[in-house]
Amino acid sequence: MPPKGKPSASLGQSFREGALGIAEMSSIADLRDSFHFDPEHAEIRLGNRRMVLTDDLGLALMRRELIWALGYERARGVLSRIGYGIGVTDAQMAQELRSDRDMLDVYKAGPQLHALKGAVRVDELAFEADFANGNFYGEYVWHNSAECQSHLKEMGVGAHPAGWQQCGYAAGFASTFFGKPMVFRELECVAMGHDRCFLVGKPADQWEDADAELRWFRAETYSRRPARKEAAPDADLHIGSRSIVGASSGFNAVLHLVDKVAQTEAPVLFLGESGVGKEVFAKELHKRSRRSAKPMLALNCAAIPETLVEAELFGVEKGAFTGADASRAGRFERAAGGTLFLDEIGTLSFAAQGKLLRVLQEGEFERVGGTKPLKADVRLVAATNADLRAEVARGTFRADLYHRLSTFPVHIPPLRERRGDIPVLAHHFLQRLSARHGRGAMRFDADVIRYFHEYSWPGNIREMENLIERGIILAEEDEPIGIHHLTLGGTGGDTAGDTFDAFVHDHARKAAGGGEGVGERLLDTGMTQQDLTDELVRAALDRHGGNVSQAARAIGMTRAQVQYWKKKNG
Repeated sequence: MPPKGKPSASLGQSFREGALGIAEMSSIADLRDSFHFDPEHAEIRLGNRRMVLTDDLGLALMRRELIWALGYERARGVLSRIGYGIGVTDAQMAQELRSDRDMLDVYKAGPQLHALKGAVRVDELAFEADFANGNFYGEYVWHNSAECQSHLKEMGVGAHPAGWQQCGYAAGFASTFFGKPMVFRELECVAMGHDRCFLVGKPADQWEDADAELRWFRAETYSRRPARKEAAPDADLHIGSRSIVGASSGFNAVLHLVDKVAQTEAPVLFLGESGVGKEVFAKELHKRSRRSAKPMLALNCAAIPETLVEAELFGVEKGAFTGADASRAGRFERAAGGTLFLDEIGTLSFAAQGKLLRVLQEGEFERVGGTKPLKADVRLVAATNADLRAEVARGTFRADLYHRLSTFPVHIPPLRERRGDIPVLAHHFLQRLSARHGRGAMRFDADVIRYFHEYSWPGNIREMENLIERGIILAEEDEPIGIHHLTLGGTGGDTAGDTFDAFVHDHARKAAGGGEGVGERLLDTGMTQQDLTDELVRAALDRHGGNVSQAARAIGMTRAQVQYWKKKNG
C-alpha cells in the first residue's frame, strides 16, 4: 500500500490521491508543439527525434510474428526492453522540455506523451511521489490501450497481461526520475478478459517478487548460462539479480554477443573507452563458457614492466636470469583449462606480441629460459581502449596478431550512449558501496540523478563508481547524497571527479547567467552579423526539430523571417 500522511504540493513530498485524469494535469501544449509533420520530406519529428506513424494492424501482426518466431518469453522480453529504452529517452526529453517547471510537471509528461502518441490514455487512481527520497507509489487505469487491444485482436483472451511495451516504458521513465529500479505490474488487462487494464507501480525493492518483472528487462532469456536456483542473500534488485548490471539496448546488445560466442573457443576482443566495463563483460563471458568451472586469470599488460611481461605470461625457468632462483609458472599455465584475460593488450611489446601469436596459432609456448614446449589449454580474451587498426598502420602492433584477436570483436558503448543504464548502475553502486563502508540505507538527492543524466561521463562506469563512493563517504547517514558531496571544489587534485566538478560549476554558472562577456568572445571569432544570424537560426531550427514557429519564438524573429531564411539558404 502507498505510504500514509497528509499530502502536499512541494517537491520532496507526496501528492494527493484520487481520480486524476489527464485533463487535470498541467498543459500539454509544449509537448504537442514539439511534434512536427513534414510530408514533403517524409518526416515526423518529436523534438529532435524522428517518429513513424504506424497502424493498429501493424502492431498486431508484429506481435503475432514475434510470439510465433521467438515464443512468449522472448517476445515479451524484446517488447519490454524496447519500451524501457523509449521510456528512458522520453524522460530525458521531458526534463529538457520542462526544465523550468517543478518535478511533478516534468514527470507528468510520461502519460501525456503516451496519449499524444495514441498509445494509451492514463488515469491515475493513486499517485504519491517523493522525488527527493526516491519513494513512489502509483495505481493507474489504462483506457483504449493500442498494445493490449492489438494483442487481444490477434491472440485472443489469454492468461497473461499484454501491456508489455507500456509497462517497460513506465519502468524506464520512472527509473530515470527516481534513480532506482521501478516495477510496474499490470494486474488486470482486457487481453485477460477484464473490462479494464489496471496496473500498480512502485520501487523494485518494495515488491516481494520484483524479479518476475525485472527479468523482462534483461537479455537472459537468450542465455545458455545456467540460472542460479536463488540469488545470494546480498544480491541487488537492480535489473536482475546478477553481477553484471544494465538495462539499455546497448548493454543488452553486448550481452547477446557475449552469449553467442561464450560456448565457442574463439578468442574475443573487447573494445571500448576506459572504464566501460570490459573486464566485467570478460568475466561474464567466462561464466557462460564451458570453461566456467576452471580459473579465469587477468593481466593488465600496461601495469607490468615490459621486461617482465613475458615472464608473467609464460613463466620462468630457474636460472633464466639473475634473481630467477626457482622455476615459476606463468599465467598461461595457471589458467589451464580456463580463461586468460589480457587487458590493454595494445601496450605489449613487439616481441611479446610474436610469442602470443604463436600460442594462438600453435597452442603451445615455452617458459622464459626454457626449451620444452608446453601446451596452452586456455581461452584467450583481450581488451583495449586503443584503435588497434591505427596501431597496425603505424607499425606498432602486429597485423597478424590483430587479425587473430579480432575474430570476434565486441564493442562496448560508452555510458553516455547507454543512458538507460544510469539509474540501475547508480542504485547498484549505492547499495554495494554503502554496505562495503558499513553505512545504512542511503539515497540520492533528486538533483543528483538529473545531473547524472546530463553529464557526459568521460570516465564511464568507473567514474560513476568513484563519484558515488565519494558521496557515501562525505554524506551523513540521515541526509541524501547531494551534488556538494560529489564535488571537491577543485581541491581534489588531478582526479576523475575533477571533470564532474567542472561540469557542475559550469552548469551553475550558466544557470546564474554568469561567465565572461558573450560579445567579447564572439568578437574574437571574427564572425559577421550575418554569420551570427545564420548560426542562431540554424541552432533554433535544429533544437525545435525544424518547427519554424517554435524556432522563431525562441530567437525573437517572426515566422515569416525564419521561413524566408530557410528558403534563401535551401
